[in-house]
Amino acid sequence: MNSDETIFIQNTIDPDNFQIDNVEGDNACFYRALANYIYYAVPETNINKLKKLNTLNWGNVKEIEKVMQNYGRYSDDQDTLSRTLQKKIVTYIRKNMNNILLETGMSIKDSIQLIHEISIDEYLNSYKNFAGDIDVTEECMEDDYFIDRWGSIVEQSVISNILECPVIVFNSQKFDKRYNKIVNGKILKNKPERDVRLRLSSISGSKYIGKLPIFLLWREYHNNGHYLVCYPKNIDKIYDIIKL
Repeated sequence: MNSDETIFIQNTIDPDNFQIDNVEGDNACFYRALANYIYYAVPETNINKLKKLNTLNWGNVKEIEKVMQNYGRYSDDQDTLSRTLQKKIVTYIRKNMNNILLETGMSIKDSIQLIHEISIDEYLNSYKNFAGDIDVTEECMEDDYFIDRWGSIVEQSVISNILECPVIVFNSQKFDKRYNKIVNGKILKNKPERDVRLRLSSISGSKYIGKLPIFLLWREYHNNGHYLVCYPKNIDKIYDIIKL
């Protein structure tokens, strides 16, 4: 093992500490991944209780197998909670658009302008529709520009404030020994390929460090981004594992 590979391993996390769970790739993967994790992180199972986003029992987690069985890639309850989450995020942004996001150092509306490359008015008008319900005839403008209602660091920061917990996003990476460089790591059927590791990509809500974070995985495949869920297998030692 050369020094570059050693440094890579030292600065990344063994994915075996997490159970990875894929969600539907219908443009609403951010909200679906959030829904899965929230279902995992609180003891309530009734969808009406979950929609209130009551975090008093946050961290009283369910069995991962139960979560994957009941929510998994797609379920009706997951879809319901996903839609609720997007609505709550948009409502928060509408009411707090001038608030400064610690993660960007800018106001929410300016962060949207920079990251989503649309105005706050365009954002609110477009994101009032669920990300998974794309109607091209409604969303395309005269110049055929399409507003993709994806989840960025802005939405991560907002949901962190709503739930009062950190949101941590990983990338899956692998050290290519042949070319001596870091490459994207593949996740197939919820399993990382050999030698894939997780690199911390972003942290939202650092002021909530100490509470159970939401862990998501962002990967790119054929130039398309997609979110997956990462359920920690041992929540008691999770901060030792991620080395914040």
